[in-house]
Amino acid sequence: MRDPYPVLRTLLDDERAALPTVLNGFRMWVVTRHADSRRVLSDRTFEKDIASHIREVAAHSMVRPDRAAKLPRAIRRGVLDRDGADHRRLRDLLSDDFRPPSVERLRARVEQLSDALLGDLPARAVADIVGQLARPLATAVVSELLGVPAEDRHEFPDWENAIFTGTSPEEVEQGGRSILALCGRLIELKRAEPGDDLLTRLVVAHDQGKLDDDELASTVANVLIGGMEASTPIGSGVALLLSHRDQLARVLEDPTMLPPCVEEILRYESPFRIFAPRFSGEPLELEGVTIPRGELIAVCPAAANRDPRHYPDPDAFEIDRRTLGHLAFGHGPHHCIGIHLARLEASIALQRFLERFPDSRLAVRWEDLSWRPGAFMRRLDSLPVVLG
Repeated sequence: MRDPYPVLRTLLDDERAALPTVLNGFRMWVVTRHADSRRVLSDRTFEKDIASHIREVAAHSMVRPDRAAKLPRAIRRGVLDRDGADHRRLRDLLSDDFRPPSVERLRARVEQLSDALLGDLPARAVADIVGQLARPLATAVVSELLGVPAEDRHEFPDWENAIFTGTSPEEVEQGGRSILALCGRLIELKRAEPGDDLLTRLVVAHDQGKLDDDELASTVANVLIGGMEASTPIGSGVALLLSHRDQLARVLEDPTMLPPCVEEILRYESPFRIFAPRFSGEPLELEGVTIPRGELIAVCPAAANRDPRHYPDPDAFEIDRRTLGHLAFGHGPHHCIGIHLARLEASIALQRFLERFPDSRLAVRWEDLSWRPGAFMRRLDSLPVVLG
């Protein structure tokens, strides 16, 4: 958890383009090289709708059924877990709210929220940037986008954390049930009290027959869960800049370096260590490795974004690097729909933090930072910083 990159480099250096592994109790193939990862992510024959292949996927299980976490099926019917025409239909219902012009209209509000959170931090004392800035900001932004009332904003970030990084099947399953129940309550609220928000628009689309009950609840859950991911590059970004003082000095001297800096943060510390696996609808040939139909294939962006075949000196953190093509947000038909909002939040939060506390330093060594457990994510559990 603290440093996965030596292991990932070993996988990148292996002569095989795909390697068999066991992840979260399931046998699958992991793809690490940048070019191969892009190919898999862009190929529509590899399906994300694992629930539709549950009998075939069950054969890949390496653990007893009672030891494997099972999320409610109703939470797996949204835009993140569908393919083909169903995926495009659900994605189209969200696209207007996540286009660059719509996101840009949120800039002033994200700045206000960032300033308010930073204003509450104690000057010249230790603050937790993850717990007191990154996650509260992401929570507020996605809540306002969806129209979640203030009294319903306190628990779902913990449930989201449990789904991705829970340490037991019970914790993961409880997180899924809790978020799904919240989505049901919010849907009923918007029917009774509609507003100018994304959740109301989704409810209207449902009532027009554009998505069914499970798709509505699951898509709301997808937005809540995905919206929290903006917090990850904020925490990682502060940690990276404070531990690379030469790069920090460049950003402080020239704030126009912040956008490429955010992209390098995403490349260097990808929020996803490994993407959720896809189901191979057809056999795949990767440089002599044959992956049969019916297998699970997992792309590893944390390795692909440090592939020396694509990025020179990939283990160096350089904010002016040409990061074009990094896979932190995925690639192909399932690339992250919230990419522009995540970039906006990370850029503003980092800018405002550096303006207010330019002389800050990490309160612990990089090697002693606390990372969340879990197979898929790469996120800090906390980030103690001495503000200055």
